[in-house]
Amino acid sequence: MAITVFRTSAFSYQNKGGNEAGVVFDTEALTTEQMLQVAQRVGYSETAFLFPSTVADYKLRYFTPTVEVPLCGHATIAAFNLMRNLGHISPSKITIETDAGILDLCVDEHIVTLTLPNAEFGEIIEPKVVTQALGIDMSQLLSTPLQSVSTGVKELFIGFKTREDLHRLAFSEADIITLCQRLNIEGVYCYTLETIDPNHHAQSRNFLPLFGIYEESATGTAAGAFAAYLNRYVFTTDTAFIIEQGHSMQKPSLLYASVTPDIRVGGAMRFIDKIIGFKIDTEA
Repeated sequence: MAITVFRTSAFSYQNKGGNEAGVVFDTEALTTEQMLQVAQRVGYSETAFLFPSTVADYKLRYFTPTVEVPLCGHATIAAFNLMRNLGHISPSKITIETDAGILDLCVDEHIVTLTLPNAEFGEIIEPKVVTQALGIDMSQLLSTPLQSVSTGVKELFIGFKTREDLHRLAFSEADIITLCQRLNIEGVYCYTLETIDPNHHAQSRNFLPLFGIYEESATGTAAGAFAAYLNRYVFTTDTAFIIEQGHSMQKPSLLYASVTPDIRVGGAMRFIDKIIGFKIDTEA
């Protein structure tokens, strides 16, 4: 069996960087094992597979190289920017069925915006728990709470005083996994309010080794959760935020997130290439 796989990058900044995502429309005959096989061979943090839906306009399933995940913001943004660019859809509002629920999308001429599930705030974590686990100096941290927030993926938010502190982080994968398992979270999201562009609100790094991703250059679900966090603790009168990510990976990315009161995250996409005749193991 052979399919066509598109390779894209969502949340790109000035047609550079972003977070790579595979997109597959040829899904009719694919099994779960074959979709995982495709995601492994594409090698990106996530690949999105589009299906017909009886309860929404489209259904999406998302795979990392190791597991299926309920929702992936950047792969969704990539898929529908791509569909618009290919002429499969026009700028419009549509609905998508995911394992995280039925969600709304707004397809504009240059960006796609996804409405995420409501943010769920977890418990506030004692800083010493985190600093000891990850080898962080307490003097590096902002006074904002260390707290988990989820709009589909539960992540711990840790604020740092400077971009230098943020870029210097070099956690071991094992230490992050141990902390995530201890706190029952799925990722560690580190940020600073020091940005490259003064019109932006924060710069971030996101670590997701439980999903087979050490660090991700742009994370849509996390940006939505981060917007809720920023609105609660930092920019309490603001409802719209611009977030830089990926700079430590030389993959500059830009994410637009808002809480109005629905949580939305949006961004652009750059096309990388497409693979025609991508062969699938029919015994998988």
